[in-house]
Amino acid sequence: MILNLLHRPAEGDDHRLFLLQQDIAHELGLKVTLLVDLKSMYDEQMVDLFKRYEREYGDEVGIWFVGFGGPEFDEQIGSKEVFLWLYPQEDKQRILELALGRFRKVFGRDPSAVGSYHFDAGSLRLLKALCPSVKVAVAGCFEEGVRVFHGCNNSWYLFNEGMPWGPWYPSRTHALRPAVDEDDAAGIVAVPHLTRDLVLSYEGRNDFFATHPGNVQRAIANLGTECPYMFNLVDQHRLQEDYNDGFSYCHVFVGAGWLKPNHNVPEPEQVCQQLYRDFLAYFVELRGQGMLTDMTMSEFAGWYREHVPIGRPQVALAKEVLYGSSKHYFWYVDPYCRVTVDTAQGGSIGDLRPYAGQVECVTGPDTPHLVYGSYPYVIHSQYRSGIAHHFADGARTTLLVTHQDETIDLGRCRTRCAQVTRDGAGVHLRLSPARLSFQSGLAASIETTYHFVGQGKILIERRLADVSDPAAILRVQEYFKGCYGTTEYPEDMHGLQLAVEGACPEVDRAEGDVVRTLDYEYRSRTIQAAHARAVSVRIPQVNAEVRLEAAGEPAALGQAIEGYLFNPYYTLTLETALTGGEEARTWLTIRKL
Repeated sequence: MILNLLHRPAEGDDHRLFLLQQDIAHELGLKVTLLVDLKSMYDEQMVDLFKRYEREYGDEVGIWFVGFGGPEFDEQIGSKEVFLWLYPQEDKQRILELALGRFRKVFGRDPSAVGSYHFDAGSLRLLKALCPSVKVAVAGCFEEGVRVFHGCNNSWYLFNEGMPWGPWYPSRTHALRPAVDEDDAAGIVAVPHLTRDLVLSYEGRNDFFATHPGNVQRAIANLGTECPYMFNLVDQHRLQEDYNDGFSYCHVFVGAGWLKPNHNVPEPEQVCQQLYRDFLAYFVELRGQGMLTDMTMSEFAGWYREHVPIGRPQVALAKEVLYGSSKHYFWYVDPYCRVTVDTAQGGSIGDLRPYAGQVECVTGPDTPHLVYGSYPYVIHSQYRSGIAHHFADGARTTLLVTHQDETIDLGRCRTRCAQVTRDGAGVHLRLSPARLSFQSGLAASIETTYHFVGQGKILIERRLADVSDPAAILRVQEYFKGCYGTTEYPEDMHGLQLAVEGACPEVDRAEGDVVRTLDYEYRSRTIQAAHARAVSVRIPQVNAEVRLEAAGEPAALGQAIEGYLFNPYYTLTLETALTGGEEARTWLTIRKL
């Protein structure tokens, strides 16, 4: 595992806590990247302190682009806005020029490392043009969006969901999308703000569950200074080396204010500080065992450039380690899509980001996006209902299995990740069998395997592993119910076009396959085809097409179903029949329009 430890300066009473953080890290011999804000660069005593940390301990000093101040800023900008990505593009450039100019004046060089809770694509393009020496940036806060917004009482305007959970090469056109190649890349290595719990951050407020002792305290996941969850979370990420060419990453960035009681954490100062010390000491223990290397941010950027090529998929097998639920989530990301597989719901896809569409986004008051910098989804089962809750189900995938007149939704069957492998053909996820029991007495098991082969293509295999009656025939329906959006609120679905490809009922199959289309108008209509080769939806709002295609022989039936205003989704299905030992194979493809 590679560790990046970051600190940032603080004023007033918190200044002593910043000094304490630095002292702890230096006593433990950990490498620190110190990101300093514009205002602190006008404080001569602070600047002298930063230089001493550089000189005596080898700390790397860079710029933190959150919160601005100083005489030049007050004179030239004079805004109360605290986040760079929310300024107009013209002001973004002026702020970058101010901060970079001040840094050059006091440190005599350009920075290699910078940070913000989020950089939009416009900020990154300006940053790289104004300061080519920047190698690495804290460029996003993984999955902090609507759920965090709700938990912060509508006062934390950070909407940047849909990004990778680990380091990535950001695209020039959307900072949260991994670049396809060097021409598409913004020219830096990006890292997330903190390393998250990839189960609990998906299901709830992710700022509760991260490599940040203060956040863990906010989640009440500790009992005083006893907090095994902190260490278990680190170990969880350390184990990702098994699936990512021996590489795993951990990011720690704790503001000084978390080392004392605050409105989020009522515990005594001694508890807060001891947890932080113990947390950093664990990294030193791992380093002593040869299991961890600590680096400055720019050192890591150099390592990452050398060892992880642009476009290389990253995966994560996340196991719930706090509540004992035994849930597994599997995450996959490459330049064409990001996928979350929820094994507790039969291996359904609970989140799908269609990066293949290459949606562009620059935020600020001079843009149509304003504050919303997230990469849109086409499935999000947490925001858009997922499995049926009250009225109907929402955005998700599943397999519907029918015997006689009874249908079982695989989403109601718990599975687990049985095996994750990588080879020249891609990434392969095999789940433990989902066990089905029908009222007729028939029992069956279905084993799901996902093959992520790149270029936006995922092969889904559903094998009828065993069945109590070898003569039984089960009808299985691959099911994709989607929408699009960046929040939990529905978007306008006009402009979507559904399609089926196959033999339509009113057309003689001898005349060949046909394509039928339907323009989305919220009218509950269905188009279908026998001997279906594919069903699809074109979503111009995210510049992408989602397609289910039979791998091999056509499916017995394909359907594309239009939703309505109280159920604003589209549904794609391919249906076939299985007997024991047989499998249904379906391509799920996301491609650019």
